[in-house]
Amino acid sequence: MIHAAAAAGAIIGSSAAMAKAVALARRLAQLPRPILLVGETGVGKGLLARLIHADSGRRGEFVALAGGELSDSLYHDQLAGHEAGAFTGALRRVRGVFERAHGGTLFIDELPLWPQQAQSALLRRVDEGLVTRLGAERELALDCRLVFASNRPLAALVESGQLLPDLRWRIGEFVIEVPPLAGRAVDIAQLGYHFLDRARSDFNLAGPVLFAPEALERLVTYTWPGNVRQLRGVVEWSCMQAALHSAERIGVAHLPDYLAALDVPSVALVGTTRRELSAWAFERAGHDRRRAANLLGLHPNTIDRHRKARLA
Repeated sequence: MIHAAAAAGAIIGSSAAMAKAVALARRLAQLPRPILLVGETGVGKGLLARLIHADSGRRGEFVALAGGELSDSLYHDQLAGHEAGAFTGALRRVRGVFERAHGGTLFIDELPLWPQQAQSALLRRVDEGLVTRLGAERELALDCRLVFASNRPLAALVESGQLLPDLRWRIGEFVIEVPPLAGRAVDIAQLGYHFLDRARSDFNLAGPVLFAPEALERLVTYTWPGNVRQLRGVVEWSCMQAALHSAERIGVAHLPDYLAALDVPSVALVGTTRRELSAWAFERAGHDRRRAANLLGLHPNTIDRHRKARLA
């Protein structure tokens, strides 16, 4: 599914580090085995899980369940569901997440937050592919692709007592490392413009349509502890600030204070970073060097020089 990969590039990024993760995800999408995504909070693990589902060819639903949504007392109901009359107040049959994801993909997020009892219940379902609704007389054999996500390696979770050792060996065979946003300059620019386009559409704004070079330099040199999630919030805020001043570009003054005050080199977009950004801008601009230069605030000849150097 080429369109799925293109969508992933738009919302995750296309740097070499992220391209490696996406390529591995697409290769593993066809395998009937659990996949584990490991990366910092906010790097886009949920988006990568959706890409895996799209590339898997499965026609069922994509269902997501985060560890923070699980209750110590109601985890069985959340996982397996219940029959009408199974308990006081159960007026109708309710399907659990495994049944809802039959024929599709179940994305199980935030493993460190899963209660131990829920992990035990999960372990059996991973092993056997069977669930029993509360109050039901028979088991259901279900077929769903399982994608797990954690912000820490499983070995560390086992060592700290947050993960059952047996579960580690069931779900930790096919692992995809999702890189943090820091240092991925081309992804920051790509995602920044993607979120700018989305913000203008969501807020029904005519502008701004560009980042000023000084603002873009601050974005690509910042460390982004909140990763993609934080970047999206910053772009939306800055877009609104620029729109209030009828600005065509998001400038330094429109950024949050901690970014506006960031001390950056006089020429932050240099070397490999500038070459990668030039190549990306050239593609986004439909191979129009002047439009590409406008995206980055560079001279058209600079775009040509760096793009050709990268291709050489």
